[in-house]
Amino acid sequence: MRNSGGLLLTPPEKERFIPDPSFKLDAFRRKKIWGNLNPLVIEIGSGQGEEVEWAASRFKNLDFLALEVFPQGVAHTVRRLKARGIENAKILQADASRFFSSNLLPDSVFEVWSFFPDPWPKTKHHKRRLISEDFAPLVASALVRGGHWRIATDDADYALQIHEVLDAFPELENVGSIAVELPLTHFGKGNRDLQASAPKGKFFQAERFEDRTLTSFEKKGIEAGRRIYDFDYRKI
Repeated sequence: MRNSGGLLLTPPEKERFIPDPSFKLDAFRRKKIWGNLNPLVIEIGSGQGEEVEWAASRFKNLDFLALEVFPQGVAHTVRRLKARGIENAKILQADASRFFSSNLLPDSVFEVWSFFPDPWPKTKHHKRRLISEDFAPLVASALVRGGHWRIATDDADYALQIHEVLDAFPELENVGSIAVELPLTHFGKGNRDLQASAPKGKFFQAERFEDRTLTSFEKKGIEAGRRIYDFDYRKI
């Protein structure tokens, strides 16, 4: 991308959106990119760049890396950061699963943010969801001890999957304290109307993360009457 002002990282790629494994985000490279070794926050899916712009402009003592696959999202994020003159945030067009598996060192990330990942509502597409039994170990490995994985979704079925995967994962502790009820059966796009009558289970979720700004996407969900589910898992 032209005129990105050094905001867009362009490492060599093994495949499209998959950085070469030789690109390790180690201390040497982080200092070269950000000019320091401040705690690193990785946002998975920057969307229009509203969250990373807001957070990076507020917390100058943190470094931010936004991962985004879609070119339009990358372009919007770069424009936002550049317009504000933000220097402590960078964006990388990369597949999050492959980046976490090949390019991050263990115990190197302060926090991971996954705000409103694609819920893939059709039952046959649930396997494409980011938060899965395969991805959880990658995030846990990357986080520093005591580091947080903060998540939000407006999809009840995805919320159930997040609980099923992460509540049972031994390296992550659910620190949420708000009791909620969720249907115990998974539903796809064609039978969501059955959720209301399905048996419910009790789960614990987090209060809204105070450092998550209200994006245009979340605002539309609230206006449409969708409930927001917040999660906070800490590495133990």
